[in-house]
Amino acid sequence: MHILRWQQLLLAALCCAWLSSGLLRAQNLTVIGGTHPQRQLAACIEHITAGDLDKFPGTDHWMTIVILEHEKFLQMRDSFHAQRTKLAFSHIPSRRMYLSSRVFRDRDNAMRCIPHELGHFVTHSPYEGSAELAAERIRKLAREVCTMSIEPISARALSEGSSTIPLTKKDF
Repeated sequence: MHILRWQQLLLAALCCAWLSSGLLRAQNLTVIGGTHPQRQLAACIEHITAGDLDKFPGTDHWMTIVILEHEKFLQMRDSFHAQRTKLAFSHIPSRRMYLSSRVFRDRDNAMRCIPHELGHFVTHSPYEGSAELAAERIRKLAREVCTMSIEPISARALSEGSSTIPLTKKDF
């Protein structure tokens, strides 16, 4: 048990060093919207896939993750004609992932949705089965590396959806 904890700490430290040293080859990430913990978790999970995303031709491997209040997410979803989705969708040509703030209701939900959407980018496929196969590996690594806690946020914070709102402990 102690060895497993030591391995997790070592893996987290290596990941932090890797992320901060700029060894992520050409990967550029922008996260728009959401709260600070939401942006951190989304970025951490995305950075796990950087190596896979860098395997594609070209050198400009950028991505934008947009976290929207749920009603705004629904409007965006409708404009992309992605009515089958409830919480998240990806638009591969624009290299954007759209997430409803409800993705972050709890950690398990976030760990299900974000890796799945990243699976679409890793496979360059709109098909759910392909994305889900890639997502399984991403989830496994994310659970080991992305250890920050995501707690349900208050209804007020979900409805306001601004990342500039000062958050207090009761908001988490």
